[in-house]
Amino acid sequence: MFIATFTGNLGRDPETRSTSGGDVCSFSVAVKQGFGRDAKSEWFRCSVWGKRGETITRYLRKGMKVTVVGEMTIGEYQGKPQYDVRVVDVDWPFEAQGGQQERRETTQEGGPSGDLDDSVPW
Repeated sequence: MFIATFTGNLGRDPETRSTSGGDVCSFSVAVKQGFGRDAKSEWFRCSVWGKRGETITRYLRKGMKVTVVGEMTIGEYQGKPQYDVRVVDVDWPFEAQGGQQERRETTQEGGPSGDLDDSVPW
């Protein structure tokens, strides 16, 4: 296991489910590599536990660009690498919450600031 940081686009809306260990939010991120006909995408399966996952489920949607930091393990499935990430932090553009005007209003009120820092309840 090691710490990884990557930026890509959400492949689907985040989903939260209950487990015996608590609530977990799952989402996948596609990271594009290469250009033109040589371009390909690597997929990262991400999981976030507890209140962090609730926040992500509220604000992130399929196609949004995010930067993820987390503990990554690499497995293999049918001869291909499989990347699983236990997320430590997620960052996304402020505009993802409805534009610049909404950003100013929510940060002044102590609401979501666009990233998961100390101002967002975990």
